[in-house]
Amino acid sequence: MTMNIAYLRHSPAPEIVDCGFQNHGPSAESHYRPFVHGYADVPYHWHREMEILFVLRGSFRLVVDGQTCEMGEDDMIIINADVPHNSTSISRDALICGVHLDVAHFERMGLPGFASRQYLCRTFLHSRSFLNKVAPIKSLMARLILDQTSHSDEPMARQIVANLLASYVYRWIPYEKSDPTGAQLRSDSRHRIVRIMDTLGENDESQHLSRIAESEGLTLSHLSRLFKRHVGIGYRDYSQNLRLDNAADELRTGDETVGIVMERNGFGNPAVFYNKFRARFGCSPAEFRRGRRPLKPQSVLTDDDAAAVQKILTAHAANVGRAAELVIGLTTNGRRHIVISAPHNPSLS
Repeated sequence: MTMNIAYLRHSPAPEIVDCGFQNHGPSAESHYRPFVHGYADVPYHWHREMEILFVLRGSFRLVVDGQTCEMGEDDMIIINADVPHNSTSISRDALICGVHLDVAHFERMGLPGFASRQYLCRTFLHSRSFLNKVAPIKSLMARLILDQTSHSDEPMARQIVANLLASYVYRWIPYEKSDPTGAQLRSDSRHRIVRIMDTLGENDESQHLSRIAESEGLTLSHLSRLFKRHVGIGYRDYSQNLRLDNAADELRTGDETVGIVMERNGFGNPAVFYNKFRARFGCSPAEFRRGRRPLKPQSVLTDDDAAAVQKILTAHAANVGRAAELVIGLTTNGRRHIVISAPHNPSLS
């Protein structure tokens, strides 16, 4: 089954991901989180972890701190900690893998300044030669994801790979220092966007954009541009997608007719509703209901998609040895002094 993530939901349903700050809460045993997803809309959010995304197949649109990034197969991006972002799959065959890294943890572990760096890694903005620089990252990510199933009882091995991944980024990826002023502006903008999305999420038809703009102290045109820049789609499209997602959830969980669900969610024209629904979910409302397709972000990939992921990641993981050598291997640049220490002698203690 394909996946689709709702933009925003204020109902208590646990499977829907809200916009806003996300606390991934790494456990005491793990300070990384690998994942894979297919066709999906990921809501506007941010978190304390660095996020590395790698497009395995297809294409999708990512909006990072107001900048739209069109990503295709083999593209990679590093989204720095606390930077707001959201994405929309463009092609229905999209497969994306990623890893969250707890930057504060890896800094404590011995990477000085790791959490305060803003890494500059967007392959679609660099020359083709930059792909060689990120190839080891893909290998380490692939191994981390594959080991979740093939070596699920060996968390230490995965932690070693995660350490290598963080160390490689630290050593080889260009960066700039964080700008405290920019961070404050980003914080103000993202909280304003979340307030707007909260208002839209209340599903109150009386809440028009002009009223929201007035409450935020902005002109209507400024608010429209702000919303489009940060979320990547227009206010009207976003609002429509909210209503479509709500209709899909009602079809999945309830027994009322499609017509009743359609009208309750503000669609008066059946042809428009059917066309918009098919464009968003890839099937008609009736087909969606028969399949009882979940909107849960962690939905299992189809068998074919899972096989494709396995094949692509296995090919990348084959080069994990080279990646490890680049992280911990001896450098040949310049002369180095080797410190020789005598073995420990208990009698001298």
